[in-house]
Amino acid sequence: MAKVEPRSLAARWAAWRTPQNHLLLGLIAPAVVGGMYHHMFGVALPSIRESFRLDADTAAWVSMAYSLPFMALMPLYGRLGDGLGKRRLLLLGMIIFWVGTLIVMAATNLPMLLLGGALQGTGTAGFTPLAIAIISQRFGAGERGRVMGVWNSAVPLSGLTFPYLAGLLVDRWGWQAIFPPLLIAAVAAFVIIRKAIPERAGGFDYGYVWKFDWLGVALLGGALSTLLFYTSSRPITGLPALSDLRLAALSVTFFAGLVYWERRRVQPYVNLTIFANRVFTFTSLVAGLRMFLMSSISFLMPLYLTDVHAASASHVGIAIALQAGALFLVSRAGGQIADRWGSRLPIVASMLGLVGIMALLALLPASTPLWIIFGAAALHGLVIGVSLAPLHRSAMQRIDDAEMGGAAGIYSMIRFAGQILGTAISGVLLQQGLTRLDLPIEAYQSVFWLHVLVACVAAMIGWGVREQ
Repeated sequence: MAKVEPRSLAARWAAWRTPQNHLLLGLIAPAVVGGMYHHMFGVALPSIRESFRLDADTAAWVSMAYSLPFMALMPLYGRLGDGLGKRRLLLLGMIIFWVGTLIVMAATNLPMLLLGGALQGTGTAGFTPLAIAIISQRFGAGERGRVMGVWNSAVPLSGLTFPYLAGLLVDRWGWQAIFPPLLIAAVAAFVIIRKAIPERAGGFDYGYVWKFDWLGVALLGGALSTLLFYTSSRPITGLPALSDLRLAALSVTFFAGLVYWERRRVQPYVNLTIFANRVFTFTSLVAGLRMFLMSSISFLMPLYLTDVHAASASHVGIAIALQAGALFLVSRAGGQIADRWGSRLPIVASMLGLVGIMALLALLPASTPLWIIFGAAALHGLVIGVSLAPLHRSAMQRIDDAEMGGAAGIYSMIRFAGQILGTAISGVLLQQGLTRLDLPIEAYQSVFWLHVLVACVAAMIGWGVREQ
């Protein structure tokens, strides 16, 4: 039998470099930048809180300054991508993120820090919906779960090393030290996007921009912003959370105006008819609750380790890296399971697993050794990672190609609305607990019990995800 010679590294690279893999590489690059920011900023948050002397609910606003435009502008990127070209918007977003990162790194006061964070969120808002839309258009239904699993693995993959790196940088030079690596990564991603993603035929369509539903953009942005302000109003208006009825009334007015306006538009910014797709609606709700839980843990874990266990930034980085590493290990498997047996199985299993993880965190005493906390963080990553690709895959079922960008934008907005509300509500409840309860551990446990309830609701809704 003839001996098969092993292929050289160059030959393997040439075989791998198919047009589809090349395209996937171009989509992974901005995802890595977004993952770097997420993991490194979480490690730096306790140091930022100490540097600016912030309460817990105000510290949550440091995260939400990024998350609010990141969430609110997702449908905008999705809709504009359908008409102006997704590659062009990815490149523009990377430039905006780079400028915002410079401002944050140079920030000497809280307003400047919030402004830079808002620009960062504005820049990265398109990375997820544009990538989901491109994958859904360029890959067949039988392989989308696998491809989305590979693409999704980029964010947790960045979490294998960057949280620990961030911990070392913060311990050595302070929180500003995490941003130079982000600037370098953004430049590299810009170059990769230009080379790997094909350019859309035709130039910039000024007519499309002129006719775009900008009033719908303003109404949705106003509705989401005032809802968030109402949820965490003390840093905004000075009134306790969930008590400023002016903000509640404004939010309801904006949402009502949005529905009235969009139902009369031929090409609405938010196509409300998409919610008639039951699978899309249920999947989006579960995705939002999943992100509620994930962002809450990302916000709480660094503060929990610092306040309860007096952990260093390096230890915080280890916990976040373990969580991200575990998520990376299972993210591709979740997509493959969904391709084979449907999305409902991994979605429901993941949500039920989160019930157990949140209950465990709520029951752990303050004397718990750090290695057990690290294990809980890794287990959280395993459980929550299984459902990521199946949710993406399920949401885009039975969506017309012409609506892919808009649908991906709405789905991504709902997902990250859960993220920002999770951070806001966790910050409010944590601050109330720290003020009212005797021990910090009791404040954190009360928030974790809320997460148990949210995970139960997510599991029940996930059972309704029946693909057609």
